[in-house]
Amino acid sequence: MKKTLLLYFFTICSVTVFSQKHNIVNSSIALKNSNLIDAKKYIDEAYENEKTSNSAKMWNYRAKIYLQIALNQSDLDNKAIFKATESHIKCLETDKRGRIIVRKWTSEDDVKNGLLNCADKLFRLGVESYTNKSYDQAITYFESILEIIPYDREKLASYRLTEGDIYFNMSLSARALKDNRAKDYLQKLIDINFNDSRIYIFMSEIFSEENNSDKALEYISLGRSKFPNDQSLLTSEINTYISLNRISELIEKLTEAISLDSTNSRYYYIRALAYQESKDFVNSEKDFISSLTLNPDFFDANYSLGALYGMLANEKIKLANNTSNNRAYKKLKKEADEYFKKAIPSLEKSLIINPNDYDTLFSLEQIYYKTGNYEKSKEMKDRKESLKR
Repeated sequence: MKKTLLLYFFTICSVTVFSQKHNIVNSSIALKNSNLIDAKKYIDEAYENEKTSNSAKMWNYRAKIYLQIALNQSDLDNKAIFKATESHIKCLETDKRGRIIVRKWTSEDDVKNGLLNCADKLFRLGVESYTNKSYDQAITYFESILEIIPYDREKLASYRLTEGDIYFNMSLSARALKDNRAKDYLQKLIDINFNDSRIYIFMSEIFSEENNSDKALEYISLGRSKFPNDQSLLTSEINTYISLNRISELIEKLTEAISLDSTNSRYYYIRALAYQESKDFVNSEKDFISSLTLNPDFFDANYSLGALYGMLANEKIKLANNTSNNRAYKKLKKEADEYFKKAIPSLEKSLIINPNDYDTLFSLEQIYYKTGNYEKSKEMKDRKESLKR
């Protein structure tokens, strides 16, 4: 009786194991016949059963089946690409003699080619998710590629799928989410000397948003030391100094920028504003003029030069009104009139460029009146008033 029971027990076990192995065989047949629905059904059963859940043959066919699902019939399983990736990596595990475990059914090169297909698909899905603003999902796809890279760095690099490329895309997604992971990804890129100046700009912007100006400037400076002739880094550095109101340092940076690109009218314009802020009106005037020499239709430079002359004129009038010396009064008044006359052409050019600019109309109204051109002053006033209606 006891022998009969033991025989019955071993018979049941053998049938169960055979049944699960049969699922693997059935999955391979279904795959060969391009029947992915049945192939998935059989391989899932084999995967979920402890008798075959870690079988080399099971991993071999699971890798192939789920890659085909991911590439051709992803509606069957929205996690297919992750399952394909996991399975291909398991296929590359080695036995005690250093041979890959699926060597009986698939060569190592073929497994790696499958893994390359997984990486390509993950990247495409990541880009698609980023485009659709599904940034968390994009990070998940990109992150999975990092698991693949160690298995074939050279070939993946030829497809621009390096660690640097992947971390860069992850940083873009994290920045879009305003997620603190962006800082970690960017620092990783800096640590591996990723050759893209934007990583320093992005890191600086993050610290600027956190009101950490020292760190913001530190990363820009780090980037400038690595990319000394990069214009975007230089522009970012200038903008950071402007936001921090560090005028003398800004003038130094702008002077450096102009030495690298003397045809950039905006650099002269910004330096003119910086000089004006520091009360150096002579150099401010020179830079406004240089900016306009390069770009005569630069509205901001035209208006700002006119406004500078108008401000200097008003300063002279204040001094004139505060003196009891008639000779000094006449001299100051004459200097004020000269500044007003110099302001008019720049402001008139501003009005040609932007006929409905309220500030330009207001400034011309005041200057025409002060220089005795009452008709033009009234015209500017009427045009200004019409903007309100």
